[in-house]
Amino acid sequence: MKFIIAPGKYSNNISSTKIGQAIYSGISRAMPDAQIITMPVTDSKDGMPALVEHTIGGRWKKVSYFDAFWSNRIGHYLITKVGSQDTAIMDSEQVVGIDLAKEKTRNDLFHATSYGLGEFIIDAVTDGIKNIVLCLGKTAVADGGLGALQALGAKIYDENGVLVPEGENPLINAFRVDLDDVYQLLGSRTKITVLLNYTTSNRLSQTLDYLNEAQESFLEDNLVFVTEKLNQKYNLDIHPMPHSGSIKTLAGAFAMINASISRSSFEWVAKVTGMDETIKSCNILVTATDRISREAMQDDMLNHLSRIAGSQRIPTFALCNNFVDDFQSYEQLFTGIFSTQMTEYDDEMTMFENYESVANQLVRTLLTFK
Repeated sequence: MKFIIAPGKYSNNISSTKIGQAIYSGISRAMPDAQIITMPVTDSKDGMPALVEHTIGGRWKKVSYFDAFWSNRIGHYLITKVGSQDTAIMDSEQVVGIDLAKEKTRNDLFHATSYGLGEFIIDAVTDGIKNIVLCLGKTAVADGGLGALQALGAKIYDENGVLVPEGENPLINAFRVDLDDVYQLLGSRTKITVLLNYTTSNRLSQTLDYLNEAQESFLEDNLVFVTEKLNQKYNLDIHPMPHSGSIKTLAGAFAMINASISRSSFEWVAKVTGMDETIKSCNILVTATDRISREAMQDDMLNHLSRIAGSQRIPTFALCNNFVDDFQSYEQLFTGIFSTQMTEYDDEMTMFENYESVANQLVRTLLTFK
């Protein structure tokens, strides 16, 4: 019998890798001859690029950039082969992620810029890389991605025809945007793929002093205004909706420069690294997460793995610390949900022991019906 272990992302710095090891131990004790594959996971702050590097290799490239609050930093992105083509894979967290917003004021957040994302892309394009993949997670920036376009050469003018300076949210004063230099820089051969990733924990976001309603409304209205003018000038078909979070997702700006937008970062990674085929080859899929709920099912990895297994009719079991029955059709993704009986007072060692024990019980139950 072939098992695939695919633990999802955990909060509170719990190691998904160690969770996977505990499940592996529990399965092997109950079925010593089982074929067990642990899907590559990453506890790295580098997100999806680190997962790709762990799976198919690559090298990291350092780059100097300005983060959302105009602090100069050194970051990095992955260069790897996708097919036969050199591909740069970048994660937005280090540039505009919500972790950067700790102890920032509402005024700081209002003026934050995505400029650094454009600097990453320029660095790759300058090195001759034509295939660029950008992983976008939750962000503390609300500039609609115009800052990134500004870094790529977009000229953004205020209503008096004066260039909006670099270094702050250009959406505040944007009246007209010229993308000619961006198109010239990227050319027809550069392909940008934007992967939307919703796995970032929202615990920090609940503590942030986010923009107030008036600030958000002002920025959203201006993004709609500027985008409609761009639609007319460049024959685009982009329509950001008010109250849709368009000022924070940043994807719309990349759509303006012909980027391909994917709603699942892990789905893309699983396809290019061959993970999907590995999943389809198994008899049993065992996944794990700290909490199963409607919110948890937005986790890119957990949702994708479960849907692939469901389409192939592969029995899928979820091990979790807590199950909240507040969602509708998602429970059909799992053949069974097993509690690891964790509480907030359990230490890390007890947690891994519980996962090992529950995995062992799961396999013993399967053997009963074999």
